[in-house]
Amino acid sequence: MRIDSYNKKIASLIVIFPPILLIVYAIVSYTIFFTSETRSDKYILNFYKQQVTKEAIKTLKIRVYMVDKVINFNKDNLSNAISFLKNVKISDNRHLVILKDNKIFFTNLEHSKPPVHILKRVNGVYEDSDYLAVSKINNTLGLKIISFMRKDTIKSTIKAIQQKLNESRSQSLRQTIFWLAIIWFLLLFISLWLSTSVYKRLKDYEKSINEKNRDIIFKSRQAMLGELLPMIAHQWRQPLNKISSILMRMRFEIMSGNVHPQRLDQQSQMIEDSVDLMSKTIDDFRTFYRPKEEPQEVDLATVVRRAAYFLEEPINKKNIRLHKDLMNVKAKLHQNEFLQVLINLIKNATDAVEDGGEINISLKEFEDGKIELRIEDNGTGIPEDKLEKIFEAHESSKEASMGLGLYMSKIIIEDRLKGKIKAYNTKNGAGFLIVLYKNGGG
Repeated sequence: MRIDSYNKKIASLIVIFPPILLIVYAIVSYTIFFTSETRSDKYILNFYKQQVTKEAIKTLKIRVYMVDKVINFNKDNLSNAISFLKNVKISDNRHLVILKDNKIFFTNLEHSKPPVHILKRVNGVYEDSDYLAVSKINNTLGLKIISFMRKDTIKSTIKAIQQKLNESRSQSLRQTIFWLAIIWFLLLFISLWLSTSVYKRLKDYEKSINEKNRDIIFKSRQAMLGELLPMIAHQWRQPLNKISSILMRMRFEIMSGNVHPQRLDQQSQMIEDSVDLMSKTIDDFRTFYRPKEEPQEVDLATVVRRAAYFLEEPINKKNIRLHKDLMNVKAKLHQNEFLQVLINLIKNATDAVEDGGEINISLKEFEDGKIELRIEDNGTGIPEDKLEKIFEAHESSKEASMGLGLYMSKIIIEDRLKGKIKAYNTKNGAGFLIVLYKNGGG
């Protein structure tokens, strides 16, 4: 279930990432583009304003120069010059004023008065927010010739240029949005196709992994069953011997005629207890490979003792001293799976130590709900080149082993019980650390 959810997340990410990336790119590009466009527009408008102003000043200078020539040519008959100037057609809003002693001597304005208060200040080239003027002093008659214009013409020219720039920018934006939309839909289509392809591959890979794990689990349980059958026989041997001894005693008493009903009843009860113990042993091993789907609250110390109980025969056979330092710790988990892990680890420790060796098991709970279980021995330790890959499938330092016990232990602890497992070397041998959490999650 976790792998399928992970596959869906990857597929969804493949679908949405390219279009989102394109949208981010479009927003960033839009911001950069229009910021640069605004700066570019300001530069262009400022450039055109300067050029138009220069042309206007140039025209005003030419007009002033021509009027000065006309006045000089008609200096003896100034009325002829005035008549000529009256017939000059006003164009481009460029006006003419001649001042004599700072008073209007001539103007070609018919319906409005020239701004005399401004024109009096004109000396050479003059410019303010509303007017542009050029003046020249006629050296012959001492007249001040002024050609001026309102800046409305320049402003309208700049406005027309700005409008064209805005239209060009709008057209560029429409084209950009059009192509971005096409690219976005293409990317979305490609993303959907790629996502479907990747999701299918991930599902195939998941199926392959699950099949491999099922095969490994089956082989692991077969191998474990082969190891557990002698343990079952050992657990049965003691009660069977006890039953045999009781039956022999009962038979001897019957043959000798020394039969006491009360003693027969006690002996019968002892036989029933032995049979009940054998039945519970079978139940324990029968449910060993049937883990419950939902975790239940389990006393971990009891599970540790049960694991040691299953391995009593090989431990006693090698005279191994088993030390248990167990706190009363309860946690939600799958009991039989955890029991399988403990049997794997304690069995490994049992195989690693020599006759008369030691195995130490400690179980502790911390205030934050973390639980630590350590299994350490004074055996041969783990070779350094094996330490990093000891939990890999088919990896084992024992020749007869299939190398599945620790691999399955890692799967159970980390995938099923949501904990962690680690192997390490100590001064005296090897150790395994299991970290669990009280409520079943890290």
